Amino acid sequence: MIENSLWKRILFGYLAIALFMLAMSFYLIFRLSYLNKVTESVMRADIPFIENGEKLMDSLLEQVRNEKKYLITNDNAFLDLFDKKKREFLDRLKFLEESVTDREKETFVNQIKELHKKYLSMVSKGIILVGNEEIIPHDTRYEDEKKKTLDQLTESINRLILATQTELIKKVELFQIIGYKSTKISLIIILFAVLFGAIFAYVFTRSICLPIKILKEATERIAQGDLDYRIEVTSRDEIGALGTAFNQMCKKLKEMDQMKTEFVSNISHNLKTPLTAIREANDLLLEKIAGPINKSQMKLLAITKEETLRLTMLINDLLDISRIEAGLMRYNFQYSNIQDIIRKSADEIRFLAESKNIHLRWVKADFMPQILLDRDKIAQVMDNLLSNAIKFTPSGGMIKIRVSEVESQNTPHFFAGQNRLNNVHSFIRVSISDTGIGIPVECHRKIFDKFQQVNNKEKGGIKGTGLGLSIAKHIILDHGGDIWVENNKGKGSTFHFTLPYRYDYALNC
Repeated sequence: MIENSLWKRILFGYLAIALFMLAMSFYLIFRLSYLNKVTESVMRADIPFIENGEKLMDSLLEQVRNEKKYLITNDNAFLDLFDKKKREFLDRLKFLEESVTDREKETFVNQIKELHKKYLSMVSKGIILVGNEEIIPHDTRYEDEKKKTLDQLTESINRLILATQTELIKKVELFQIIGYKSTKISLIIILFAVLFGAIFAYVFTRSICLPIKILKEATERIAQGDLDYRIEVTSRDEIGALGTAFNQMCKKLKEMDQMKTEFVSNISHNLKTPLTAIREANDLLLEKIAGPINKSQMKLLAITKEETLRLTMLINDLLDISRIEAGLMRYNFQYSNIQDIIRKSADEIRFLAESKNIHLRWVKADFMPQILLDRDKIAQVMDNLLSNAIKFTPSGGMIKIRVSEVESQNTPHFFAGQNRLNNVHSFIRVSISDTGIGIPVECHRKIFDKFQQVNNKEKGGIKGTGLGLSIAKHIILDHGGDIWVENNKGKGSTFHFTLPYRYDYALNC
């Protein structure tokens, strides 16, 4: 059972982001609802209240003007206008009284109400006298009292309007503060959501891409033949399950490869004994020990001998590969001159080269020191490389052998990861160049794997066992050197292999 699956992590991440968005949405809805209430209060209460307060002042002034005009002219039209503005004043005062919501404004409304009553009571006497066509006696005290009442009434109305306007300004300021805070908090929530989303996306993507990269590198190593490689499984999700399955697959491949190696080794070993008997019997027949044979029989026996020899070489290659993979290849290291081995291999294969009209050239070095090596195994490498060069070089071509000493830093280590002698100061390098069909760049590495060959249909598809270069690679690596191939500028290819010569013992300190 996967404890920490990918879909749970994805769900957690999206749920966290959704919660951020949901919190921001609820907060904005709450703030907008509050702002809507404030706006509604302003539009339905404060503004109409201020408008009625201002019109209340206008009605009062109209009353005073019409009252004075009536007292001067005794014209009933002005009296009617006075009564009309009085009723309007009382209606608006009633509206304000019903709309008031706090004590301060309620006090102002009551003051206006009482002062207006006082004003009406003061002017009613003059109106009655004028209506009876009587002369209004001049009373300075009365005029001063009426003026004082009107001033107080006007001041109360102005203070009521000012209180409402002040309240309105506070609501507008509150509206701005709430809007600013809401914007700020919303931006903070969005920032946190984006930041969390970015961190989550990075961590989640990395948790997937990094194991996949490790799996990719591990797959490449398995493809290169390193069946012992395993990856470390640290997670318990689908990627971890994939890594576990990959390790199980590698283990199974290793077991199958081991079974194949053992099978090939057993078959090769079991074939070698009867094949030796067949070859010896064929030699006895060719020597006419069993009796005389004619020319046709002699020709058939020669073909049988040649094919038996080829089959013996194939079985020997298979046994060598089996020994190498099992770690049972034995070496007889001794100090030898590499040029003696090259001379012997060149002399043995020169007849085959001349039969194909291929010129074999060896560039001898003036002096070459003796190095520690296995003569037979290095000779096997030389024979394999020269045989391949002759096999893939057309008639009229040329094969060149060069040997030289090179510094370690000037040597391209294609298999440096497998080189166990990292303190080598210089190498002896042997290079074998040909003018053959060449090798595609993408095949420069894989041709050193067992059973790997370059398919070249245009050049006739020359076939072999596909084991020679793999055996050569293991022999050279076991000597502490490297082996690789390069394409020539013109045509053909050059195989290089190096053997350690001088060592930098200071690196061992």
